[in-house]
Amino acid sequence: MGFFDKLDRAGVLFNGMADRLGVDPAPDVGQPAGANAYRTAVLRCSACAEAEACAGWQVEHAAAPAAPGYCRNRSQLEALRTDRG
Repeated sequence: MGFFDKLDRAGVLFNGMADRLGVDPAPDVGQPAGANAYRTAVLRCSACAEAEACAGWQVEHAAAPAAPGYCRNRSQLEALRTDRG
């Protein structure tokens, strides 16, 4: 898989995980810090060895209270959930 294909897939997986947790994956993407946080999350996801497990988990879960333990963005997604109040 090429680099840009891997980034595309990571973006889909990260956004899908955020959707299942009920959070906006990039609430401040219009601001430099928000864009950087989103880019970092997608890059972190692209380096994950559990992409297949993540895709399968997302198929099995329409909604969830937390990301699976192997999720490299688990703490960031939890922070987004906490921030929304």
